[in-house]
Amino acid sequence: MLGGKPHGERFRASCPVHGGSNPTALGIAQGHDRDGNPMTLLHCFARDCPVEDICAAMGIEVKDLFCIHPTFARTHRHAPRSRSTRIEQLRRQTTPLPPDEIAQVLLEEMIVSDPQWIQACAPARTKMWELAQASPRARALFNYSMHKATINPVQFWQRLAREMEASA
Repeated sequence: MLGGKPHGERFRASCPVHGGSNPTALGIAQGHDRDGNPMTLLHCFARDCPVEDICAAMGIEVKDLFCIHPTFARTHRHAPRSRSTRIEQLRRQTTPLPPDEIAQVLLEEMIVSDPQWIQACAPARTKMWELAQASPRARALFNYSMHKATINPVQFWQRLAREMEASA
């Protein structure tokens, strides 16, 4: 957008606020916001132009510099997060696992970290139903995850059974 040129691990370009002929006046880099989400960093070294002015000159808003909107990040910062040793085991796994085993772990983690998600994601509920019907152990692990997420497993499975019957 600014015709920046590589400058080490960053980029440099002319500042769109004050123009000028200095092609290295504006520093452009990737950084992280306070929540750890990637964002674009802009800094005018020539005149210390405010970021708001730089964005306005480019025809964008400051929020466009963030991968995740700051308001969303702030409101979800303290959402419960799973601290699963099973996810860590998946990361360190050197031999391929069956897709259903991977799906089981990921579904459990999503239930704990975002309980509303399982209520909204029909394909995930279908996969949960399939896994739970095939293995009592899978159902028990889902129940444990639901307890951690304060979802009533009995009510959840009853609703899911009706949903699966209706779609059959």
